[in-house]
Amino acid sequence: MSSAEVPRPARDLALLGVGIAIAVVAILYGPTVATLWPIESVLLVTMLIYAAVFAPMVAAAFGLGMVSGVKTFAPGQPLGKWMALGLAAGTGGLAIAVGYTWLVGALVPGTTGALIGSGLVAGFALILFQVACEEVFFRGWVQPLLARLVPPLVAVGIGAVLFAGFHVLGGARSLVTLANLLLGGIWFGLLAWRSGGIVAPVAAHFGWNASEQLFFGLDPNPGLGDFGALSDWDLTGPAIWGGSEEGLNSSIAMTFVMLALIAPLLLSPKQSERRATAPALRAPHPPGRAPA
Repeated sequence: MSSAEVPRPARDLALLGVGIAIAVVAILYGPTVATLWPIESVLLVTMLIYAAVFAPMVAAAFGLGMVSGVKTFAPGQPLGKWMALGLAAGTGGLAIAVGYTWLVGALVPGTTGALIGSGLVAGFALILFQVACEEVFFRGWVQPLLARLVPPLVAVGIGAVLFAGFHVLGGARSLVTLANLLLGGIWFGLLAWRSGGIVAPVAAHFGWNASEQLFFGLDPNPGLGDFGALSDWDLTGPAIWGGSEEGLNSSIAMTFVMLALIAPLLLSPKQSERRATAPALRAPHPPGRAPA
């Protein structure tokens, strides 16, 4: 191994600090910069805000990834399997969480009504852009960089704390919301670790967010977002079941689902570990000879 390939903890920590600083500046000041010019189109303003917040994070992950030698955009293998599993877990998990809220009577029809139009297409595209940028930064660059300094599961945990902190800067406040964001970060981090790349967490993150916002119309709560939704539902009653402005994020229904999604990823061995511990196939012995 050449000296250039030897991990340098001090350098990696410095690069990590630079990347986090860029992300903090982007989320704190990106929306302000994006709205400096008067624009009448709500959709265009939203697109500019997304670009101002998330594009610097991807640029930082790409540039700092090159400097640190981290393969920021590694997709993971097998690609199709992890994409399907991630999307199924994200959409299915969200549906189960919504089912919990329905069982306790917290889910009610919204007063706005479904709003179906061209905004939905833009909504799907921007949600995909948002979650892809977050996953590239946190699971594509931050987590692998941390994994060179600490054990992989510790790297997952630290990355999840940073992920939750990022959302605190964006306005998350309740303790349940913070716990759920932490669990969500752990879930995405485990998906990235198990699959070896970002496709699985991107698919899961997209499946959850798109279902919440565009299928059920639960974000914002109450009402509908700028993109509209295929249906309009609100969460009412105690905040512990989502009956607040933070909606499903502050509901223990989400907590239950997150724990259920995390458990199998923690308990099952990694694919590489299964291959390493599998019994070796023995070559067939020649006819007439007993196997050794």
